[in-house]
Amino acid sequence: MRPIRFAQIEPTTRCNYVCGFCAGRHMPQRDLAWEDFERFLATHPDLRHVELQGEGEPLLHPRFFDMIAACHARDIAVGLITNGSLLGEAVVDRLLDAGVRSIHISMESADPERFRRIRGGRFEKVEAGLRLLVRRRAERGLDQPAIGLAVTVLRDTLDDVGGIWCFYRDLGLDGGIVVQPLQGMAAYRRHYDAGMARQLLSAADAQRFQALRRAVTQAAPVPGHEAFFYFALFAGFDPAKGSCPWLERGAYLASDGSIAGCCFMKDAGDRLGHVATDTPAATAGRRAALAAQLDAGDVPGACAGCSTARAVAAARRPGISRAPPEPPPLR
Repeated sequence: MRPIRFAQIEPTTRCNYVCGFCAGRHMPQRDLAWEDFERFLATHPDLRHVELQGEGEPLLHPRFFDMIAACHARDIAVGLITNGSLLGEAVVDRLLDAGVRSIHISMESADPERFRRIRGGRFEKVEAGLRLLVRRRAERGLDQPAIGLAVTVLRDTLDDVGGIWCFYRDLGLDGGIVVQPLQGMAAYRRHYDAGMARQLLSAADAQRFQALRRAVTQAAPVPGHEAFFYFALFAGFDPAKGSCPWLERGAYLASDGSIAGCCFMKDAGDRLGHVATDTPAATAGRRAALAAQLDAGDVPGACAGCSTARAVAAARRPGISRAPPEPPPLR
């Protein structure tokens, strides 16, 4: 197995928003223990890129900025996805002081009322924080962090993608717009109520979504594979030539200290071990077993429903239905 160079670390499952599609609202509300965070860094010496983001709002962790400093002390690049509600003057200045590589703000709509209905927060507050971040970065003459948007598309917000692009352009953002459909994997879907289940895209919706995503990607490309964690992790991925990038060189540290093969694996039975009780060799062995099963053309149960896993398995066994890999779930 290759060394782990990419890790998504979940600082917390707590959040000040109430998005109906978020799995984190159905998980125990907790912060990652500092000791587990430090132990994970110490036992993964080859790490080069960390994304501080999980099912909660990362800036709520009381030692969030200590996490960035600890990563940088090991020459690890750091990015994050935030809901943007906490981007006041003090937080913005600390983010710029910290030298993070990318910041993406999650949203589904740039319409204030629709934003409020989906997220339970005020769009105007997020917009003000983003404008402050852009202005302060310019005042300092910095070219980082790249500042962009992470968009989950619901059936009712397909028509909002154009407005999000206008919002991105008007604010002068430069980190790209990353667009994904509402997550349909069982670990997420089981938490949807009837109204949210209706927001999953139909086959016809999916065709329109793909066209919108291509248009947004061309209009607001994510700059370079090095800036954005998920693009860097998946750079050069070809299921015919390699296995799942997560299983090859990535790991996910959950807020309870458990380690998973990727950010999709939400169930306790899918975890590879715990950073405090399992040796790196034991965790790596379980990861290698998943990769070997997938490389044999058999999608592991922990990977069920993942389009990346289906694409890899299909490349090994042509009878399996192919599907283009979707990006990992953002928040």
